Amino acid sequence: MTAKTINFDANDLETAEAIQAGLTPTKHAVQTNAQNIQANKKATQANAQGIAANQAQNASNQQAIANNQEQIDANQQQILDNSKRFSELSEYETKANINVNFAVGSSAISASDKAALSKLANDAVGLTGYIIDVKGFASLPGGAAMNQQLSMDRAQAVIAYLIQDCKIPVRHVIAPGAMGTADPAATNETAQGRAENRRVEVKVLVNKGIAGS
Repeated sequence: MTAKTINFDANDLETAEAIQAGLTPTKHAVQTNAQNIQANKKATQANAQGIAANQAQNASNQQAIANNQEQIDANQQQILDNSKRFSELSEYETKANINVNFAVGSSAISASDKAALSKLANDAVGLTGYIIDVKGFASLPGGAAMNQQLSMDRAQAVIAYLIQDCKIPVRHVIAPGAMGTADPAATNETAQGRAENRRVEVKVLVNKGIAGS
C-alpha cells in the first residue's frame, strides 16, 4: 500500500517541532563534549611527556649524587688510610700550630681564620712529608651528643677549606678528631674560656726521620 496523502493535525506539528528543538542543543552538546575530550587527550599526552622528562632528570640527578657520594667515600677512605699511616710514625715535629675559633653553636669559619689557614697551608706545601692534623672541640654548654657532633662539624669545615680552597691534597690530611668537650683549653666557667674552647686545633707535622732525610 502506498499512501497518497498524510494528514497532520496541530498537535502532531507541535510534537515534531519540540523533538527537533530538543535534538539541536543535544548535537551541540555532543560536539562540545567531543572537542573537550580531544583537548583532554592532548593535555594528558603533554602531562605524560612532562612526567617522562622529570623522571629522566631525576635519574640524571640520582646518578650525579651517586657519583659525588663515591668521591666523598673515596676521600674519607684516603683520610682514614693516612691516619693509620700517621699513627705508625713514632716521632714527629710540629712545624705550625693554630686554633680556629667559632661562634656559639656554629661551624662557620671566620674570614680572619680563613686567612690564617691559607697561610698555614701555603707554608706546609714547602715541607717534605708534611701532615696536617685537625681536631675539633666544643665548649661545655649543651648536651654531650650535640657537642660531639658540633666538634666533628667544625673539624670537617676546616678540612673542607684546606682541601677545596687551599688545594691541600687529601693524602696530607689526618682524619678529623671529634673531641667534644674533652681537653678544654680554658675554663668553661667564663665566657672568655668557653670562647677559647669552641675551637679546631690545626697542626702541621713532619716525621723527624723524613725531615732529616
